Amino acid sequence: MKVTAEPITVIGSAAFLGVMLAIGLGLVPFFYLADQSAFEDWFAEYFVFFLPAVCITSVPALIGSITLMRRSTKGSQERHRWRNTMLGLVSVYGVTTAVHLPLNIAFWSRELTESAFVTSLGLWTAAHILRIAGAGFAAYSAFHASQLPKGQPT
Repeated sequence: MKVTAEPITVIGSAAFLGVMLAIGLGLVPFFYLADQSAFEDWFAEYFVFFLPAVCITSVPALIGSITLMRRSTKGSQERHRWRNTMLGLVSVYGVTTAVHLPLNIAFWSRELTESAFVTSLGLWTAAHILRIAGAGFAAYSAFHASQLPKGQPT
């Protein structure tokens, strides 16, 4: 199991970082360049297509990080890094739940005033930077966990 879980966790967390970067670097500029109605039309129609990419990268990485953390030696550097991988992913889920989910629903409703739209888009973008950081931390931790000699004390 560990032979399979480790590469899945490392690749999944790195791929999840890639998804977060693609959203941040590829879509956010469009969000700011499009007028409100064009943005809301695009968002309502196409944003759901990012959900499978988020799920197929982050969920296996989360399950793998939990599995590898639990199977590594207590007090080891390896366990610490797998825990950090899990915490990075969980932090992204937390920001997504607390900030992005309510804002996405507001965008889909198409009922925001222009002022509320601009404010919401700014908050969405700022919070997305936190998601990139959390995904980056998870990927960094997973890679370094995979490179450690197994069972090393901290």
